[in-house]
Amino acid sequence: MGSNLRALALLAAQRTVTYAMIASKLGSSGASSAITEQINALLPQYQPDWDENLAQAYGKSFSAKELSSLAAEGRASKYMGKVKAQQSAIGGEMQANSKPILIALVTEALKATLAKHAL
Repeated sequence: MGSNLRALALLAAQRTVTYAMIASKLGSSGASSAITEQINALLPQYQPDWDENLAQAYGKSFSAKELSSLAAEGRASKYMGKVKAQQSAIGGEMQANSKPILIALVTEALKATLAKHAL
């Protein structure tokens, strides 16, 4: 459902001092790969909460009928215009409710990367 958690976690990790330290030892590509590996390993732990928050955010803006249409028809749904119109509100809701999930995932992934590479 919320397939952007992996990408957001990597972007957030890359903005940290810890990432810079890892990159100084493993190189930029090596650091990115090492942290992505840890994020992927941790996703099953964090993805359900992320998806639940995403469902709640959409649920505040869309009816069950609209959500059903969006799930079944994707971009072909007649409600895609409403998705675009509500994107800012949904994004704000996700940011407010899911920031702790993202922080926890990134923190744990960085710690695991440091431990695995003895940094």
